[in-house]
Amino acid sequence: MQSINHKGESWQTLIATWLGTFFDGMDASIFVLVLFPTLSELLHTKSHSIIAWHGALILATFMIGWTVGSAIFGMIADRFGRVRTMIFTILLYAVCTALCATSHNWMELAFYRFFVGCGIGGEVSVGAVLLAEAWKGSSRYWATGILCSSFGAGYLFTALLNYGIGSFGWRWLYLAGALPALLTIYIRLKLKDSPCFLENQTNMVSKQKSCLTKFSILFDQEHRQRTVCVIGLAAATIVGYWAILSWIPAWINQLVGSSTAVNERSTAAVILNIGSIASSLIFGLLYERIGRVNSFRLAFGGALISCLAMFTSVTTYGPLLLFWAFMVGFFAAAPFVSLFIYVPELYDTQIRSTAFGTSVQSGRIFAAIASLAAGQLISAMGGSYAVAGATVSTVYLVGFLATAFMPLNIRTLEQPKKLSLETAPSAAS
Repeated sequence: MQSINHKGESWQTLIATWLGTFFDGMDASIFVLVLFPTLSELLHTKSHSIIAWHGALILATFMIGWTVGSAIFGMIADRFGRVRTMIFTILLYAVCTALCATSHNWMELAFYRFFVGCGIGGEVSVGAVLLAEAWKGSSRYWATGILCSSFGAGYLFTALLNYGIGSFGWRWLYLAGALPALLTIYIRLKLKDSPCFLENQTNMVSKQKSCLTKFSILFDQEHRQRTVCVIGLAAATIVGYWAILSWIPAWINQLVGSSTAVNERSTAAVILNIGSIASSLIFGLLYERIGRVNSFRLAFGGALISCLAMFTSVTTYGPLLLFWAFMVGFFAAAPFVSLFIYVPELYDTQIRSTAFGTSVQSGRIFAAIASLAAGQLISAMGGSYAVAGATVSTVYLVGFLATAFMPLNIRTLEQPKKLSLETAPSAAS
């Protein structure tokens, strides 16, 4: 039986999951970075109101795909293994990102982005759980911070790539999104499932009904409060990141007065994601020192202030925008670090991946709704991305409120609870 039983294999897990989420960030951010030029061509218009509405529809579709993939692949990972599931999710989003380059209209693009979301959602959830099971003690906080830095690094790579090939057209960026497929070779050769997962597989009495049973456990009497609380924390985190940050490149097109603005969009994305990477590394170290509740509150409070300041004070492209882009990137990424550390502690091994995929990533549903609302608001305000961004940023208050209900009776990730799912309580109990 293969297992992770020494530091070398823990490092292999960190490397593989970091690269997986790095490419998540790359493929997820391509649409955000080239939203305006992409839809200008596909819709044959330069109207910010029309582009914002269709951009919101595609972004919402992507978020729904992320939610579906997180839930489905989370359950599959608990049933068949983390590593095999992770390989499939990477192949799915890599291939579908490349297919985006073949789009003839916005509906085709939305169709492909749905499956990109499915793959990314599955990989993020499975990778987070795989890392949590591989690293023990306080070193897990540091390793999780490193992992969370990878999404910003992937977005940063996309921004740098846009410097080089953006002038050739948006389709070239999507073709480059096929690169993650090569990562699956490394994962297949180097990565193994954790001992607590393998032990749990041995202890399971029945596997035929395991997926539905695991899902129902999340909302039974024991787990219901923690699951609902995590959904609240995750919704604020994800809505804040996607329903606000997604409009910044298009906003820059508006500020510059250009349908391309390749250098300006790329520069802002680079600065924003340098802030995101710095935040992931710092909050991974701060988590143990300031505590679970305070780490969320600091992140939500900083994100709210930074977003409001940026969208209300910036009227032209320049150093002030870049400063606030760094601050927004710093604080908007911070809650993800806390979620990735906190959520695996709340659930036992046999439902951990299902729980992460369902509770955390269900926040994408709220992000989809918020994206549509933002698109409508932008249209209603005559194409004002700043008004929509400032309005939606108040969602961080919801996250701050949710911290008052955080359960602190955490699980140990070292010892799996030997529970037969055959006799586990149902959601109706």
